[in-house]
Amino acid sequence: MPTRLRDVLLVDDSRADRRFITRELKRCGSPYHVDTADTVASARKMLMRKHYDCVLLDYSLPDSDGLSLMEGMNNTPGNGTTGIVMITGEGNEKIAAQAIKLGAFEYLSKKQIDGRRLSSALDRAIEHSRAKRTLEHQRVVMENFASSAAHDLANPLSGVIGFLTLAQQGLEKKQLDRLPTYIENAMTSALYMKQLVTDLLHYARTGTSADNAEHIDLNDTVDTAINVLDKAIREAGAKITVGPLPTLEIYPTELVQLFQNLIGNALKYRSAALPCIEISAEENDDHWVITVADNGVGVPEKFREDIFVPLHRLFNENVEGSGLGLAICTKIMDLHHGDIWCESREEGGSEFKFSLPKNLTQEENTGAA
Repeated sequence: MPTRLRDVLLVDDSRADRRFITRELKRCGSPYHVDTADTVASARKMLMRKHYDCVLLDYSLPDSDGLSLMEGMNNTPGNGTTGIVMITGEGNEKIAAQAIKLGAFEYLSKKQIDGRRLSSALDRAIEHSRAKRTLEHQRVVMENFASSAAHDLANPLSGVIGFLTLAQQGLEKKQLDRLPTYIENAMTSALYMKQLVTDLLHYARTGTSADNAEHIDLNDTVDTAINVLDKAIREAGAKITVGPLPTLEIYPTELVQLFQNLIGNALKYRSAALPCIEISAEENDDHWVITVADNGVGVPEKFREDIFVPLHRLFNENVEGSGLGLAICTKIMDLHHGDIWCESREEGGSEFKFSLPKNLTQEENTGAA
């Protein structure tokens, strides 16, 4: 597979220096595509049109200096985590300190640079910026998750408080006829809150398996999930058909959970007809696509991405659950370096598909690299 060229924006007002730097990077065989700008204004326009992996930035520019460009990048969504390497012919420690403070990963003198040093500095700056983006993404995800979790926990807690308040008022007024109902409703809210807390902990822990990956026949994994759901399957009168499935390197406990969640959803969101669930596999070049198809109520197209968001529930009435099942499936697929998505069926219902690599160890080694 060809290596993706890394996009670099070189901002320098010296034509000779731009030619030298571009030539040096090509000479050392670095995988970069270099665009150039000679002013802060032109650089800003280019940054608005395109995302760059790194900016190689001269300090002294005709319309301003490199520090002002960095300040602007920090205040622009998408550019605040771009890698930056500052170069200058008139450097001093004060400018270097300001550049590092504003986010430059490295500060190089033009008198000392060559292709090898430039390439090494760019590589390190790009990897550093990727780490920053990952941390920022994780921070946003956790903030959104915490906000949703707090909201979802507040609802049953309010129910517990409300019904216990009514029970207390009934006792004070010696009106005991409604007391059992109030206590039963408070208990229902409390049990739902307990289940939600359990599911939140499960979601938080999913994705860092304590087990080792093993070569497992997926038919055995499905059988285990079906055995766990045996009572629910029998009560729903469901028919489950399982086609030939491959033997792959997987995390078995997590994949049992994934099949359990998908089959459980097919039972939970069933239509008026008896549930029919079909599990099949399709081989592609470097991965397998596993399909869990059902004849249930289906998922409208506009909601097919939302259903994988933690605590999102498409159907809230008369359906048990915390809205974390498919979010847990997503984390399980992240662990397996695969994807999961939802499609509709022409005959009605949904098809939940997920991909599993043929060589999990190779995928993990590639990801670590």
